[in-house]
Formats: sequence, C-alpha cells, structure tokens
Amino acid sequence: MKSKNEVSVEKDLKTRLIVSFVVTIMLVFGIPLIIVGATQSIWAILGIGIAFTVIGFYGAPISWTTYANFKTLKRIVDCVNEENLLTTEEISKQLQIDEKSVKQQLTLAIKKKYITGFLFDGSTLTANNKETSKKRVLENKCPNCGAVMDFNETTWHCSYCNSKFEK
Repeated sequence: MKSKNEVSVEKDLKTRLIVSFVVTIMLVFGIPLIIVGATQSIWAILGIGIAFTVIGFYGAPISWTTYANFKTLKRIVDCVNEENLLTTEEISKQLQIDEKSVKQQLTLAIKKKYITGFLFDGSTLTANNKETSKKRVLENKCPNCGAVMDFNETTWHCSYCNSKFEK
C-alpha cells in the first residue's frame, strides 16, 4: 500500500503530464482553426485558433520541461522512500545527477512534504526522532453513560463521566 506522500507525488506528476499533453494538442489544433476561421470568415474560430496556437507555442516547451523536472523529483523521492538512500552522494550516483541538483530537489521535496520524517543537513537525511508519533484513537460508547470513549494504548477513557476500562 502506498503512503499518502507517494500518492501525492504520483498525482502531481500525472497532472503535469496531462497539462503537457493538453497544451501540445492546443498547438496542433490551433493552426487548422486559424486557417478555417480565416478562410470561412468565422472570427470566433480564428480567435480561438490564435489563442490555442500562442498558448501551445509558448506553453508546450515550458510544461514539458516542468514535467521532466518533476519526474526527476519523483525519482529522488523514490530513492529515499523505496531504496533508503539517505545522502546526496548516494542519490547522485544512483540517478547519475549532480549533487547540487539532488540537494535542491531534496529541499523542494521536503518543503512540499513529499518526504517526511527526516531532517536534512544539506548532504544527509536523518530520521527526525523529535517528530511526535501519531496516536491511533479508537472510539467506543461508554457502558455507564453512553458518551464516546477514547482508547489510548491499553485503556478506554470516558471524558464525560471519567470512567476508565482496561482493554
């Protein structure tokens, strides 16, 4: 099962891919729309064709470059999460990318919370031992008063009537 962070990275990557395809298709369809609009004197189609062509012409290279950079970011996140590579040197060697780029991408991944639970000193990721563990809280009804009870480790506690029950 994939973590929330892995799903988030994959979702963002897919979004960038879709945007890149759409912008590229806009360029491809914009030129015929200009021709049809100009030859048939349909100004709306001509305007849409011009807009599609301009957006595609400038947007396609930008969106594909952004997609490629984000794919590199995902590969770095995968190196940390799946392969347990925790230094910029190890990741750099694995992906054949210069260490400066790896450092920048790791900083971005931490900032966007694609990588969590680590401290980054500029070259090494270390486990963040100060991160509070998230308690799993279960709910049950109190047999004395019917209020919702909380379960913490081994004890059920009713905050309404202050009853406590062992597991």
